[in-house]
Amino acid sequence: MKNNKKPALAYLAIGLLLVVLSPIISRYLALPDFLKGFLNGSGLMLEVIGLVTLQSLKKNKQCL
Repeated sequence: MKNNKKPALAYLAIGLLLVVLSPIISRYLALPDFLKGFLNGSGLMLEVIGLVTLQSLKKNKQCL
């Protein structure tokens, strides 16, 4: 059986990195508010996509 859990975990990891790194980057570089909000929103969107993917795999019992 193929492991379909990897893309969902990648979405979660990338989303967490975007959310965590945007305040750190904005501390050292002057980022406009639009870019900070875009990075935070994109990170949260990727986290939600990862969670929904994991839930659908769990519901279909494709991952343990």
